[in-house]
Amino acid sequence: MRSGELFRFPYFQVKKNIEFNEAYVDLVKAWGWKSFTIIYENNEGLVRLQELLKAHGPYEFPITVRQLGEGSDYRPLLKQIKNSAESHIVLDCSTERIYDVLKQAQQIGMMSDYHSYLITSLDLHGVDLEEFKYGGTNITAFRLVDPDGPEVKRIVRDWSMNDANRNRKSDFPNLAETALMYDAVLLFAKALHDLDTSQQIDIKPLSCDAVDTWPHGYSLINYMKIVEMRGLTGVIKFDHQGFRSDFTLDIIELNREGLKKIGTWNSTEGVNFTRTYREVYTQIVEIIQNKTFVVTTILSAPYCMRKDSSEKLTGNAQYEGYAVDLIHEISRVLGFNYTIRLAPDGRYGSLNRETKEWDGMIRELLDQKADLAIADLTITYDREQAVDFTMPFMNLGISILYRKPVKQPPNLFSFLSPLSLDVWIYMATAYLGVSVLLFILAR
Repeated sequence: MRSGELFRFPYFQVKKNIEFNEAYVDLVKAWGWKSFTIIYENNEGLVRLQELLKAHGPYEFPITVRQLGEGSDYRPLLKQIKNSAESHIVLDCSTERIYDVLKQAQQIGMMSDYHSYLITSLDLHGVDLEEFKYGGTNITAFRLVDPDGPEVKRIVRDWSMNDANRNRKSDFPNLAETALMYDAVLLFAKALHDLDTSQQIDIKPLSCDAVDTWPHGYSLINYMKIVEMRGLTGVIKFDHQGFRSDFTLDIIELNREGLKKIGTWNSTEGVNFTRTYREVYTQIVEIIQNKTFVVTTILSAPYCMRKDSSEKLTGNAQYEGYAVDLIHEISRVLGFNYTIRLAPDGRYGSLNRETKEWDGMIRELLDQKADLAIADLTITYDREQAVDFTMPFMNLGISILYRKPVKQPPNLFSFLSPLSLDVWIYMATAYLGVSVLLFILAR
């Protein structure tokens, strides 16, 4: 059989550069990332993420693309990203380098609550992430194979026993690739069996250097295209072009218990998060328990004022007002601590159109010097593009009041209202004139 004809398996054409790109694009849109930095290892990484680059409009915030160096020290690159104040990162590299990149990012302070990582590897479960479980960093990836699935466990156990009998070490760091190869062989075997039941298969030796082809090669490929079966990577199904279609990817996220499935993605429905509101709320409450947040505000009566006292007050005790009472009550309910810090310039926050920089409380939030702001801060379009707002605790605006009309009894001559008095007079005059003219003509 000629390898160029028969072994061009459509299974291996999972359209990874297309389908997976769509998954990345859908997930980034679902998160609402306005800007992010792509860290890639080689040119293949850029090909994988080409649709993600195209989906970002020319008038949106720019995407930064940086390549990992050849060496093992990634700190200079990571420091450049940190200085750019970018907190959303797409990491595309081999599974073996993921731990080193995340570890060095942790060493320079890029594994905080503010940072989010989308890792393109399908084998993130094979990386030791124990050191990053409690940092609060959002680490997310896609998964093609569930390592805890019963069928996957059975197959891996059989492989391990087979390797043990042959005195070989069992190691499957790239489970997704191994599962794809397993499903490819399984698909080939099933298609060959179906072809054998439908017609007589003649086997004759062929040379790879000759132009002769195996007469059943195209028939076997057609059988492979119409096969529908379930393998380790899910449902195996192909479209009319011979590419795999309708496959599902799991969305996994790192929390304190390890990698957990939080949703799914497929080409027809896109991203579907399976976590309930209660699960999300519980996770957030657990994360902020006993944490200390920096709250920025400005002096503005009656929301925040300095407390009059004959004694010297320090910390939160030197402030009072509605905003101070509000954040105190919120912290009591959710169980976190806070430190009030006034904005250095005493401004709410406005955007400089020339320098594209903010001042006031908005600047404190963007520079991550404060975790949240509470004040009589008006929600504007520019501010909404820079930071997230909660539901307002007070509405301020201009309202128009008008008197409700009182219904009047109908007038006897209300039928004349559609036309003015002059129009009615002209119509009556014309009516009389035409009548007199017709009378004279009739005589």
